[in-house]
Order: sequence, then C-alpha cells, then structure tokens
Amino acid sequence: MVAVIEGKEEAFGGRYIEFKVHRSEIDPGLILGSWRFAHGSSTLVDQSKPDSPVATEFRHVVDCADQHGIPFVWVNDPDELFPPWERR
Repeated sequence: MVAVIEGKEEAFGGRYIEFKVHRSEIDPGLILGSWRFAHGSSTLVDQSKPDSPVATEFRHVVDCADQHGIPFVWVNDPDELFPPWERR
C-alpha cells in the first residue's frame, strides 16, 4: 500500500516519488501533475505525460509506486491546487 504524504520529511528517509502540481502555462484553469520515476540516474521506469490533468496523473503515479514497491508518493503542491479531498 502506498502512503500519500504532504512533505518529503514524512517519508523518514524512505523511497518516494515526487508528484508536482502546477497550473498549465497555456490554460491557467487546467491543473497538471508531473512526476518521473527512474532507477539510478539513467534508467527511466515511467513518467507523466505532458499536459495531463492532475487527477489522471495522480492515479498513475500511485499505481506506479505500488507496482514497484515505492512506499510513498509526495504531493508537492505549495499552491494547494490539488487538495487532499480531491485525491480519489
């Protein structure tokens, strides 16, 4: 089971995937999610698709973390664009 955390310090040194939340530069009303998961510095396992809605990418990153045994997904959302009650 993957735990969704609000700050990377909540992982207590454990492995996590950072999920960044931001507004689209083209359409400010569109909230996007971006993330990248790699083994080491060069082997890409999976990543977000460009301009993909935040809810879609959130489901994808949690699924990816679960499949690869990553215990945490850190939602890096300083502007609070994707609040916890919308993450289903």
